[in-house]
Amino acid sequence: MATLVGVRAAGAQVLLDEPPAELRGVTVTEKLGQQLPTRLSFMNSEGETVALTDYFDGEKPVVLALVYFGCPVVCPLVLDRLTECFTGLDYTIGEDYNVVVVSIDHTEGVTESSTRKQRDLAVYGRGDAGSVPSGWGFHTGDETSIKMLADACGWDFKRLPNGEYAHPAAVMIASPDGVLTRYVYGFDYPVKQVKLSLLDASEGRIAASLGDHLMFYCYRYDPTAGTYSMEAMALMRLAGGATVAGLVVLIGGMLIVEKFRGKKPAVAA
Repeated sequence: MATLVGVRAAGAQVLLDEPPAELRGVTVTEKLGQQLPTRLSFMNSEGETVALTDYFDGEKPVVLALVYFGCPVVCPLVLDRLTECFTGLDYTIGEDYNVVVVSIDHTEGVTESSTRKQRDLAVYGRGDAGSVPSGWGFHTGDETSIKMLADACGWDFKRLPNGEYAHPAAVMIASPDGVLTRYVYGFDYPVKQVKLSLLDASEGRIAASLGDHLMFYCYRYDPTAGTYSMEAMALMRLAGGATVAGLVVLIGGMLIVEKFRGKKPAVAA
């Protein structure tokens, strides 16, 4: 069972433990006002090679999410919450703004990206049947292109010995021409604030970051031993009490579920 556990960023009170050495340096260095490499190409969920310029069309702002589809906890939560936000917006994907999702795992392909896209489209369930899918892209790519995009965002990640990734939970918003205008941290995407962020981005205005800055770990629970062993999977910079309170609820719920499941083999984080 994968569980998120947090510690505050450097200089603040530690909730549980310090990050292990192999995870230090996985963070976000904001590059507001900088141009993204929009000529980079990735493979979409239909197996077609597309350039980011297909989304940065000079007309619509873009939400950019770096994730990996095999992530067991953090990325699915980020994507689920984003989809909830998009569903609540009175802006329509593909008509008023575009969404670009790119996997940081170069071993993933069309199977993973298409599965996730179909799931999110089903939840979204509105807009034009043609414009929404074309404006909401799920992509995979080679190591070089992935790193170039992540570096341009100041979004660090690291592959761990167990094959998982340490990475931040941060979504970027960019102007129609590919200039970074805002970072949104964590798992909370308030509809009103995201709408204002898209409006700012559409006009090229740089805005202060949203969300809290807190460091997180993902632990693997071994029910046979009744203990947690640290499986460093996702390192994020978020912030503040609201995020901590939310995690307490999340972790508590996961523990209750685990209790009623009984003794089962451990699940990798």
